[in-house]
Amino acid sequence: MFHYYNDHILCVEGGWLIDPINGIISKTNYKQLINRKKMNRLQRGGNGRPALIEYDSIPAKFRKKIVEKIGYDPTKKNRHSYFRKFLKVDMDAVRFFANYITEDEQGLPLSRQREYCQNAMFLNALEEARKTITGRRRTMGDTTAGIWNNLTEVVNELKEEYQHTLPSHPVRLRKRLKLYLADGYQSLIHRGYGNNNSRKVNKALEQLILSIYVMNNKPYPVMVRDYYLEFLAGKIDIVDQKTGVLYNREDFFNAKGQPITISEATIWNYVNNPKNRAIVDSKRNDSHYYNNIHRPHHHRRRPEYSLSKISLDDRDLPYGKFIYGNQKLRVKAYYAYDVASGSLIGAAYSKDKNKDLFISCNRDMFAFLKRNNLPFPLEVEVEHHLTNKFENDLLKAGNVFPHVRWCNPGNSQEKRAEHLNRAKKYGYEKRYNDSVGRFTLTEANRPPQDKVWDDEGMHLKEKIYDFDELVALDRYTIEKFNNSLHPDQKLYPGKTRMQVLLENVNPNAVIFQEHIVAQYAGICTPTSIRRNQYVRVNYANYQLPDPNIVEKLQANNYSVDAYYLPGDEINTVHIFQNGKYIASCQKINRYNESTAEQNDEDRKNFEEQSKYVAGFDGMIRKGRDEKARKVAIINRDNYDEMEVEIMPDEQETADVSFEDIETNYSNYADKALNDF
Repeated sequence: MFHYYNDHILCVEGGWLIDPINGIISKTNYKQLINRKKMNRLQRGGNGRPALIEYDSIPAKFRKKIVEKIGYDPTKKNRHSYFRKFLKVDMDAVRFFANYITEDEQGLPLSRQREYCQNAMFLNALEEARKTITGRRRTMGDTTAGIWNNLTEVVNELKEEYQHTLPSHPVRLRKRLKLYLADGYQSLIHRGYGNNNSRKVNKALEQLILSIYVMNNKPYPVMVRDYYLEFLAGKIDIVDQKTGVLYNREDFFNAKGQPITISEATIWNYVNNPKNRAIVDSKRNDSHYYNNIHRPHHHRRRPEYSLSKISLDDRDLPYGKFIYGNQKLRVKAYYAYDVASGSLIGAAYSKDKNKDLFISCNRDMFAFLKRNNLPFPLEVEVEHHLTNKFENDLLKAGNVFPHVRWCNPGNSQEKRAEHLNRAKKYGYEKRYNDSVGRFTLTEANRPPQDKVWDDEGMHLKEKIYDFDELVALDRYTIEKFNNSLHPDQKLYPGKTRMQVLLENVNPNAVIFQEHIVAQYAGICTPTSIRRNQYVRVNYANYQLPDPNIVEKLQANNYSVDAYYLPGDEINTVHIFQNGKYIASCQKINRYNESTAEQNDEDRKNFEEQSKYVAGFDGMIRKGRDEKARKVAIINRDNYDEMEVEIMPDEQETADVSFEDIETNYSNYADKALNDF
């Protein structure tokens, strides 16, 4: 019936106004008021949405009917309902007032704790509602005047129900909120209970308490108190290691010359102040603990398209250990995930964690992309560990990946691969191996342990695996993981991770070009171009795509670098000279020279080689005609008596076109055999 448009304008549903049962307004009169701008319609009805009429724009006589019909003034009740959305119990306030220690070492009475908690809850709601309403109005271009008066009215109207003690005047309420935002919960405590004017612990003492608390031995509050009392008694000195200045004992005596004593509860209270807790934990604990407990984090959503972003990370396989030398080790793995689909698209394994492991993972990923005719990913996410050696080639933005993101070290929640590793471990690895778990988690994730005794004492009994066995188990788990349902079944109903990957590729992704990948992630073999036709790599010959390619070579330099991606069979190599791409060469397949034994494949291979030779002959013939024509030298002294006779080129070869291969196959075969 009633709604708030943009969270601050009270509206009535148009359908409810013209309903004959309610008898508020006729349909004809409703339309006339709308058309004549006598009634403000903020939202049209349709597609399941109700038409919304601004309540204050409804003529007074109809508003009176509304109040008579529902039995109350909606401007008040609905305003209360809107404000109540922001009223939430502040558990930090509850803990603060429950643990607050007064000057006489007493806690706050329960009645005062409830009062201060209610005041804190209302001030939190007041600030949140003010920001929301102000932001909405500014977005809509409306004035922000009158907000404080309206909010103060709501706070006053709810005073009896919630038993808060906040000021009833807008100016005083506004000052109270400002003080609360500056000084926090302490500002709510009455002077008689030790507010800022009677605080026992001043800033200097608070600094000393926290400084002792963050010492390397991580003292308990009782130990902090003991250190402090020994300092007051002159048994120890305390020095600021940063400045080298000794703390002055006289700073910790009051105006009467008496030492300021503190209790363990007072120390606990200040150490566990929310702001102080974050500060001391940043010094008492490691960065991983601090990041996960205190440091704010980004709130993100996954990409909509696959290959928009991939995330890589290394890990130790949890299935078991293998023997390597005299040690029991876990298999080192490196994974590449597509973030949108969650599919694992590249994996590599090693006994040592080194840069080759990272490159092998990329090669496996590129092989996957090539097999499935997929483009380059648009962004790659890595951390500096093992990868900083490639920041100027493979991981330089624009070389292979248009965008490269370097994650902060030690911040596991930042990298998507960490989250996907966790999903794979506890969702799938745990299903196929009973040794997967973590001892600090719940009972279900604690793997069983067998302990045995021997001459060296008690130790865990472990099953030892073969390295290849552990790799095979992980490959099997990856297959199950990729072919499981995508976690967001609302967005991708019935689709697996792999289906989402293949069916939702980013349309802006760059087309896969193997020679680019090979240069940065492939294997390099120095070689040379032989007979203007081929290069030899790993005892196999690879033919240039066209004889004219030799024009790209430097003068008198046939040496090139051949790059290729490793695999069961290498069919293509990519040649570069001094870092410049020359061409991609396909493997030359030999044919049976016996005509009687030739099959279709032999004849195809023969034809391809013959075409190349014919193309080379044509290139030379054209070059002879255009660049190396026959000339004669004439002596100008005997020019009048000398006769010049142009002789035909005795070594000129016969013209043969590519069409001759089919029209006169036997003759061309004879010529090809002569080329041996």
